[in-house]
Amino acid sequence: MQNIDLFKQFKELVAENTDKKEFSVISIPDTDHKLGISKEGYPKFFICTNDTVSSTPNTTLDILSVEYNLSCTFVDEDGRKTSHHYTVITLRSIDLTLQEDFFDMVLMMLARLTAIPSKREIAIEVENLISIFSAMTCPPRKKIQGLWAELLVIEQSYMPEVLINAWHENPTAKYDFTMGRDKLEVKSTSSETRVHHFSLDQLCPSTHSRVVIASSIVRESAQGNGGLSVRDLYDRICKRVNSVDARIHIMKVIAETIGTDMHRLNEVFFDYIEACDTLKFYDSSEVPGVDKSGVHPGVTGVGFNSNLSGAIDIQAPESTFQRGVSPLYKSLYK
Repeated sequence: MQNIDLFKQFKELVAENTDKKEFSVISIPDTDHKLGISKEGYPKFFICTNDTVSSTPNTTLDILSVEYNLSCTFVDEDGRKTSHHYTVITLRSIDLTLQEDFFDMVLMMLARLTAIPSKREIAIEVENLISIFSAMTCPPRKKIQGLWAELLVIEQSYMPEVLINAWHENPTAKYDFTMGRDKLEVKSTSSETRVHHFSLDQLCPSTHSRVVIASSIVRESAQGNGGLSVRDLYDRICKRVNSVDARIHIMKVIAETIGTDMHRLNEVFFDYIEACDTLKFYDSSEVPGVDKSGVHPGVTGVGFNSNLSGAIDIQAPESTFQRGVSPLYKSLYK
């Protein structure tokens, strides 16, 4: 069952307004797992587990709780009862955007588990959930525009999975994408001129490293006027990527990048057509910069704005840039 179908059914569940531990649930097709709703309206996944002994402790966070080895009894419409042990994963939020992300993550997690997993198997996968939803409680580390531009580069690429594997986990990393000696830094601007801010170190890589700059003009737009959100780009990328690991990595980076702004994934839209039309790639050696040899060794944190309007796109016939056998650069375009 696709996330959208399950989410729709969840929203039709009626929360039991009672102090008893009773929940309305539905079965997740083709599995022994259940989905329920608490009296507060929180989604609860009941993951059917085997009887393997495990001392895995429960986890309780502000936004997420995981309870292992709970004996649950389910009563169907005909009054028949069935009992089994479950791991219960609860998202303690009624925010619809967070709930949608929660469904995405749990369903991807289930796709990697055996039919009736052990509690240890679940605990390993739950680490991803904890990491992602803990990040959602932290302040944003980058503007949504910057994240959107990075996702656009992945969405427009020839081989998105290669880029996803090279994508940073830390939003404050020196480069957005790294694969061996090859680096890719993504810049976006909402102005008419292609002016971006760089740190001196970004344009002065080590001797045997190469850096390509992806540049695009990204402007906010109305949803019904060709505008796409971060969620829209995420969905487009997932349609081209089969790897569950890659999809989880995307969600990790999104959460680490915008933290408490996760609820805005469906609220802020950018002009997709203009961003695609203006997406260009530049050899960092072509970007106007500062001669590092002229900077005093005691001076650090040097940054500056650079206008790339006169630089040559590496896709242009007159460009001398050689992608060679670089998997990173070959993944950008045919």
